[in-house]
Amino acid sequence: MNVQVTRWDPETDSRPHLQLYQVPLPADGTHTVMDVLDYIYEKLDGTLSYYRHSVCNQGICGRCAVRVNGKVRLACTCRVWEESLEFGPKNENVVKDLVVR
Repeated sequence: MNVQVTRWDPETDSRPHLQLYQVPLPADGTHTVMDVLDYIYEKLDGTLSYYRHSVCNQGICGRCAVRVNGKVRLACTCRVWEESLEFGPKNENVVKDLVVR
């Protein structure tokens, strides 16, 4: 699947930009947005910043909220079904990439 992630480090970049990744999508429909972000971080780009809070990972704390195709979702519970996704920060208070204040 095609995954576009809004990348931005306000300390070094003048503005946000989209970065495209190719991520395999299993047909079983069990993968979450967090699984996709983990795949990108672990196998494609270790510089990607996002909240990974393994203590919760049940949709309780809300720290992993990201914008998925324009709608704010929790990355740990939102299932991935589409062949093309765009991830962005949940608000404009960007610390780096998908991490916000």
